[in-house]
Amino acid sequence: MIFDTLWIDISVIASIIAICILAYKAKALTLLGALFAFFLTVGIYISGGIPFLAALLGFFISSSFFTKLRANEKEELEKALYDKGGNRDQVQVLANGGAAFIIAAAHFLMPDKQLFVAYFVAIAACNADSWASEIGIMSKATPFSIINLKPVQRGMSGGVTFLGLFASACGALFIAGIYTIFMFVRFPFLELIRDCTIITIFGFAGAAIDSALGVFFQPAYVDSRGRLTEKRAEGRVQNNKVKGFEFFGNDMVNFVSSLVAACLAYYAITFL
Repeated sequence: MIFDTLWIDISVIASIIAICILAYKAKALTLLGALFAFFLTVGIYISGGIPFLAALLGFFISSSFFTKLRANEKEELEKALYDKGGNRDQVQVLANGGAAFIIAAAHFLMPDKQLFVAYFVAIAACNADSWASEIGIMSKATPFSIINLKPVQRGMSGGVTFLGLFASACGALFIAGIYTIFMFVRFPFLELIRDCTIITIFGFAGAAIDSALGVFFQPAYVDSRGRLTEKRAEGRVQNNKVKGFEFFGNDMVNFVSSLVAACLAYYAITFL
């Protein structure tokens, strides 16, 4: 029995190594991003087993797919607006997986059903935000502010489209679907429906929180040509900051929004 468990663990870790190498070669991750992703993924697997690992891989693989989808059309806009491209570095890996890792570690130390569901919510929030960003940016409709509903520049944080909102809901539902696959025989039907509803709703809410934080706290700049951007500088020329806080960039927004969504879901389960 011990040998069988050890063989499974070795096989899983070998698979994680292979996925990280493939992600690096496919330019979905930088070299350091792949290294950090390996250790974070192994830690999550140790903390929660195959279900936790499946949710994380579901997020990474699906998000990477949508990042590469029609990448040439997105490239020009991304270069004008963002400091980072589609290949995620170590900071982005920690930003998207950090909250989930914290919750997984807490569940490992103090096994708890609420923490179990909260982990899936953290992943669902990241997945919902990623699908919204990668699919929503392809919408032909003018984005509008999630706060005051006024039109905003395409690609800027806080702007949403109906396509992006739909994609966000689908992204959260996708992670709830992974939860269903693994928990279908473990929990009563009504409890399973409740958990999946919580994962979907609070995952979607996490993406909405991400957009709201982007409006209020994420920095925005005006470049030398008077265009709004999220890039601090163009070459050696510093752009003029017009709002937000330097330390509260997109990576910090991703981390905080997923953690807040998971915490809200944790307490919501208590009353349901």
